[in-house]
Amino acid sequence: MSEDVRFRELIRRYTADPDWLPSVSRDITDAIHVQLPGLDEEDLRPATYASSESVLRLLAYMIRNDVTPREAEPPPAAADYTREFVRRGVPLDSLLRAYHIGHAMFFHRWAEAVRADPLTDGEEAYAIEWGADWTFEFVEALSAGLVRLYADERERWVRSAAAIRAQTVEAILRDELADLQTASARLRYDLDRTHLAFVVWHDRPDETGSEALATLERAGQEVAAALSDTRPLLVPRARLLIAGWAAWPDGGARDALTKLHLDAHGFPGVLAACGSPVSGVEGFRRSHDEALDARRVAILTRRRQGTMTLYEDVALAALASTDAVRAREFVRSELGALAGDDDRTARLAATLQVYLEENLSPRRTAQRLGVHENTISNRINAAQEELPHPIERRACELQVALRIVRLAQGEPLSDGQ
Repeated sequence: MSEDVRFRELIRRYTADPDWLPSVSRDITDAIHVQLPGLDEEDLRPATYASSESVLRLLAYMIRNDVTPREAEPPPAAADYTREFVRRGVPLDSLLRAYHIGHAMFFHRWAEAVRADPLTDGEEAYAIEWGADWTFEFVEALSAGLVRLYADERERWVRSAAAIRAQTVEAILRDELADLQTASARLRYDLDRTHLAFVVWHDRPDETGSEALATLERAGQEVAAALSDTRPLLVPRARLLIAGWAAWPDGGARDALTKLHLDAHGFPGVLAACGSPVSGVEGFRRSHDEALDARRVAILTRRRQGTMTLYEDVALAALASTDAVRAREFVRSELGALAGDDDRTARLAATLQVYLEENLSPRRTAQRLGVHENTISNRINAAQEELPHPIERRACELQVALRIVRLAQGEPLSDGQ
């Protein structure tokens, strides 16, 4: 059997395993984000995974169908990844470096798989050599397409009004604003007002491209419409994330936000978070930071699709969860078995939270929950049995832990989720 045929046979066999390509994609994603630490881990990592997997599936398709590596063109997810680099201002060198890192990791996994196969020494050496030659030519051809795509996208982006808005917003958020009136004119948005900042995002990593951004922009318009009929400012800030600012009206705007469910308005998979209403340019920045903090809490606590998270409702959780790992450890050390997520434990934890808010009063807790006072006493006693410390001694710590208990339930989200 020729070396070329042997190489193709091995690729067909490895890629027939449904776990192999996703596993290699995860390794490539990890390697890229370790070796290119300037990339935004939270927002860009799903795009890195999607791009890596799409490139590997293209490689497998071309080999199985005897297509020469010189014909490789960036698949859609890789094209989206390139556009994301342009929008973030990440240089082309970093994009090409990411692909070289990915190539090196793929070759490592390829050689590892070949060596684990029952091949003769000669067959093994030839298979590894053919893999190196073929994938090198494949990445070279792919890189040429990426360079063209990056250049075209950057030219469009730089010339677009969206770029001007994004650059102006970036200057404001970095406290580098030179002229308030000029910035307001560029944005077509009055910066000298009371703002409410918000963010909307997808929790579906398979959503990509302009259609997904258009959906988020429409969702952002829906959030702004719940506040007032003035024109909002909407700016893409990261992959599948739109930042918005709207004038804060007098009256019941908070009630409108708490009642807003985006899934009921035709935006499945979209979530939103908002900051507090604050005035002026400083308020523009502060409210945006608060919206991002509220979003972090929503992600960490796995808020359901369509919901709006208000910063003022999660301010304590936002402060306590700045370091998610230590916050998770804090919850588990304070709550012990009460950090579980089964129905009984969740009921006990919810009762304890109200009990603490009512200053350890069974009577007031019973009135709030609409149950008998003896039921409250029984639940509190049961909760105490699950806790590592007496309730009275750790009341403040318990209140904080109960606010962020979902951080300790289950495992963090994985790359492909």
